[in-house]
Amino acid sequence: MRLRFKLSPKAIISITLLIAAVMLVSSYIELNQSKKEIFQLLYEHSSTLLESVIQSSKNTLNSSYEIEDLIADRLLDNARMIKRLDDEKTLSKNELIRIAKENNLYRINVFDSKGNRILSNRIPEPGHIHGEETINRLEELAPILNNEVDELIIGLKTAEFAEEERFAVAVARSNNKGAIVVNMDAQEFLEFRKKIGIGVILQQMSKHHGIEYIILQDSIGVIAASEKIDTVEAINDSEFLIPALSSDSVFSRTTNHIGHEVYEVTKRFSLDDEIIGIYRLGVSLEDIRNVENRMLRRLIIISLILAAISIIVLSIIFTTQNLKSVSNEYEKFKTLTSSVLENMSEAVIVLDKESNITLFNKSAEELFKVNSNDVLNFKINSIAEGSLSFLANNPSSDFTPAFEKEIKLFGESKHLSFSISQLDDPDTNQVKFTVVIKDLTDTKRLEDEAKKNEKLSAMGELASGVAHEIRNPINAIGMIAQRLNKEFIPASGQTEYNDITQLLRTEVNRVNKIITQFLNYAKPIELNLKPVELKPYFEEVFHLFEDQAKQKAIKFILQKDDSLNIKFDPDLIKQTLLNIIQNAFDAVNDGGEVILQYYKSKKDFIIQISDNGIGISPEQQKKIFDLYFTTKKDGNGLGLSISQKIISQHNGSISVSSIVNNGTTIKIILPIL
Repeated sequence: MRLRFKLSPKAIISITLLIAAVMLVSSYIELNQSKKEIFQLLYEHSSTLLESVIQSSKNTLNSSYEIEDLIADRLLDNARMIKRLDDEKTLSKNELIRIAKENNLYRINVFDSKGNRILSNRIPEPGHIHGEETINRLEELAPILNNEVDELIIGLKTAEFAEEERFAVAVARSNNKGAIVVNMDAQEFLEFRKKIGIGVILQQMSKHHGIEYIILQDSIGVIAASEKIDTVEAINDSEFLIPALSSDSVFSRTTNHIGHEVYEVTKRFSLDDEIIGIYRLGVSLEDIRNVENRMLRRLIIISLILAAISIIVLSIIFTTQNLKSVSNEYEKFKTLTSSVLENMSEAVIVLDKESNITLFNKSAEELFKVNSNDVLNFKINSIAEGSLSFLANNPSSDFTPAFEKEIKLFGESKHLSFSISQLDDPDTNQVKFTVVIKDLTDTKRLEDEAKKNEKLSAMGELASGVAHEIRNPINAIGMIAQRLNKEFIPASGQTEYNDITQLLRTEVNRVNKIITQFLNYAKPIELNLKPVELKPYFEEVFHLFEDQAKQKAIKFILQKDDSLNIKFDPDLIKQTLLNIIQNAFDAVNDGGEVILQYYKSKKDFIIQISDNGIGISPEQQKKIFDLYFTTKKDGNGLGLSISQKIISQHNGSISVSSIVNNGTTIKIILPIL
């Protein structure tokens, strides 16, 4: 028996409207859920971007302070040196002019106990008013002149007779006689600080699509902003901003900015436990609202169509279109927000509470040499050969928010800064952690080199004085030995007498040679960089050892790549090569082999000297570049130390690999300029 149902048009319309209403309500619920997911993603990405801004600001401030400290230390070292000369009563205008020129100082002034200048390196300059010689600095130098301090960092100041900035320090003269003031031109430092300042960072970050503003403000007002801000909501007047100043959490809200609806995230900004203010980052909601409006319009249209077309067909069409629309708009927004992360210079990793990776940006891929698709949803300790395993313990209630760490990455030591922030989802109670990683290896290396150069400069000054004190008695001994040999005849033992006097002269010459080499090592190296035609250059070095190779029956081989355009200091590099090649010749026996090779590897220029000689033990390899370390009976331990210093000045590196009784290879890597 077949049952037949006949529905009236009224019933059909009613059913159609009912189904349309059900679908409309369901779609509306789905729309709201999609909006929540979009805003959750917006919260995560905005928070991550804000953490990047905060970390970049910290790095910028720390770099500025460190550079200023280095400048102050250098000026104080020069002031102390001048003080010693003042104590010896050897100061003069010409001496001050010489010191200023050699140490790149702008002005050296000596003041009496009343603050009157009594001596200066000043040479009359255009723009300086007549009568500058009578200047008085009693008020400025009061802490020293009143015996409150021995040294004073005056810092940045505007020149009195020219619109120029100076950086100055002062030290007290002995016996309360006054003060010595040393200053340098601070224009380059100020220009550099402008280039790396927080304002520049904010301007650059604000160029990303969708970012309306980035503001750093305190209880008084705006400290820095991505654009000119005429008025800003005061912290003490805002129920939203007050909690942000007393917590390390990230707060978010929807607000208005000059007539535009924005999604704002804010977080406290501290440096060395000192609260500076709060950061506010506003992301435009225009695109998201457009998505919502388009989705809502489509929803209404589809609901009207459902009232006129078959229930099943309309349901399928509505569901398909709605899901496709939501998916497309979600992907579009995801692409928009993710582009900011992908273009960040810092590596960004987002972890869940089980330490699984949920986000891995492009910079992270480059740093850890892995594709994001290969690590998503995997444990953090599964990447970089397990070197990030310590982060698996950090994502917890007591994680360390920021720290620096030396880690080994693929056989290379890296100095990295880590900034970890917790993201809490109040709706789902899910906890995620954003890890922002910045490679500070090059910055650390530059800082270490700057400190090393400062120490070498000081050591050079000390070495010069010590060498003078040693050479005088040594030369006197040499002259006495010479006179003994020429003017005196022993009563007996003429041969022994001649041997002793000759030994004295030999040792005197040896001591003088050691002093000269030490002075050459201690003084700063000035590079004379210029393009070098490689073929004749290395052939000249090769020919210098041809006779020695023939005498010892050593096979000396030159392997070359002349199709290169390289710039370096030819004299200093030649000094390095001659020293290393001579060591190789000394290490091989008659009939041995020495190879001189040079070639290009990616972006570097490689020079390699290899031999099949006696080799160097692992213990000796660790010390081979140390000052005064040598494996030769007649060596002084300066050759390889000076070579390393020369290569370092070229921003290159030198390394040794050796096997005992199997040979040694010295590898020099120079950047291609």
